[in-house]
Amino acid sequence: MNSDKDTAETASSFMRFVNLLHAIRQLPTFPTLDPVEERLLHELAALWHEGKRVTVLHAMELGAAGSSSTVHRRLKGLRRKGLIDLVPDDVDGRVRYVVATTESARYFQQLGRFMHEAVCKPAS
Repeated sequence: MNSDKDTAETASSFMRFVNLLHAIRQLPTFPTLDPVEERLLHELAALWHEGKRVTVLHAMELGAAGSSSTVHRRLKGLRRKGLIDLVPDDVDGRVRYVVATTESARYFQQLGRFMHEAVCKPAS
């Protein structure tokens, strides 16, 4: 069972992460994402992390990001921002896969670094 001290430390770590996330979003080098784009990119990242290849059709079926037309618009926005790319299938050129880019890797590295800092750094 968690003690009150563990609970307070967890809450403190979470608040440090939230504050760092707010600060990173203000940086000019950090991509500006609306909440739907952010949620979609995070869902895609979870699928990529599992080693899954995600087609545009599969991405459009991700319900948490909104309707299929909303997802399609957000995919276009993420592509314009350099956070995803669409790669044609080797066999069926009509099928496109949503893939991560160097920019999306940098985005998640920054988030990971701030999360690590929030958890590992003692509260001041």
